[in-house]
Amino acid sequence: MFAALAGLGSLLSSRVGNPIPVIVLAIAGAYGGWLLGIIVFGAIRGGNEGDRG
Repeated sequence: MFAALAGLGSLLSSRVGNPIPVIVLAIAGAYGGWLLGIIVFGAIRGGNEGDRG
C-alpha cells in the first residue's frame, strides 16, 4: 500500500514539479498500511477468544 501511494505521488510530482504530492501520499500510504496491519492483527488475535467461551 505504501509503495503504491508513494509511486502515485512520484508520478504526480513529475507532472506537477512539486514534491508535496509525494510527501502527502507517502504519509497516507504509511497510515493505510499501519491501519491495515492493526485490523488484520486484531482479527487474528480476536478470532480465538470466541472459541474459548
